[in-house]
Amino acid sequence: MHILGLCNGSIHGNSEILLKAALKAAAAKDPSITASWIHVPSVSIPRNAPPPMQNPNIIPTQLRGENSFHHLVADDRAAVYEAIMDSDALIISTPIFSHQPAGTLKALSDSILGPYADVSSAYKAVEENRKAGANAIDLKIDPRHVKPRVAAFIAVAGSSSLFPEQWTMALPTMHLIIYPLHAKVIDQVVFPENANAGAVLIDPKNTVERAQRLGENVASQIGKPFDDAKYLGTEEKGSCPYCHLLKIEFRQGNKVVCIACGADGQLVAEPNGDFRPIWDPDSNVSGLTLKGKWKHRDDIIAQLGKERKRLPDVETEWEKWKKVDIPMNSLPSNTEPRANF
Repeated sequence: MHILGLCNGSIHGNSEILLKAALKAAAAKDPSITASWIHVPSVSIPRNAPPPMQNPNIIPTQLRGENSFHHLVADDRAAVYEAIMDSDALIISTPIFSHQPAGTLKALSDSILGPYADVSSAYKAVEENRKAGANAIDLKIDPRHVKPRVAAFIAVAGSSSLFPEQWTMALPTMHLIIYPLHAKVIDQVVFPENANAGAVLIDPKNTVERAQRLGENVASQIGKPFDDAKYLGTEEKGSCPYCHLLKIEFRQGNKVVCIACGADGQLVAEPNGDFRPIWDPDSNVSGLTLKGKWKHRDDIIAQLGKERKRLPDVETEWEKWKKVDIPMNSLPSNTEPRANF
């Protein structure tokens, strides 16, 4: 079993320290576990690079743009994708900028995950094949798409613990990163009050040791099927049973929705006057359930088909917009001479 770490912070910074603490603890708990990590800000993604996969059902290849500049820049996306797909567990560690993970993590995710790594189709094929029984066919899918995979999140905030609103979107955004992989989140934690590089070493009991515990939790659940793996992190009363966060959007009436994963619930009053959500125990809309993933996939496919029929009607208008001439700001990267190799 292999755990892949994704460090989204600076070299030798707090995120790297806590990630290494988690990976070391996981390997110590189970000697059969191996670990490695990738420094996300160092991943090379060519400027204006085309999507890494022309077909969302194949592994991305190292594609390069027509512009000669792209031939001078290494494209690491395929290698990172392969490392993720080969892993049995992911631990993502990141600093928090403006309430959420530093943008390099989202940029990488948008380049190689999302629809490019959506395994819901593979799970659907396996499920339909299981139902077919004697009529089952030999599926031509990548077995890595349906193998059990678990995950955990580490987020480091510089803000005081008195101001939790400064990291409201950190963990929800990290859930977005692994949506398409159908990995079970085992643990997640935000470490506030660590503004300086190395500050997590000042109070190691509440930082390093907690990160080690997270790594041990991952090691204890690695290899287990999604429905059997258990969430071992802390959570607030009334939190969503799927993402284990208490991030609520209010809808009309007493309906609430989890903003992290989309699960539905109802807000109810308790005898003591407190309010808490009661969540749908079998959600078909949460992005963390297979049924929710399938529903979203079907919805997108239907929308694409509906729009495709109307696109010829707007083709002439589209061409007009392409010719609208508004000056673009000049930047050094698109005005300086480039070497011709």
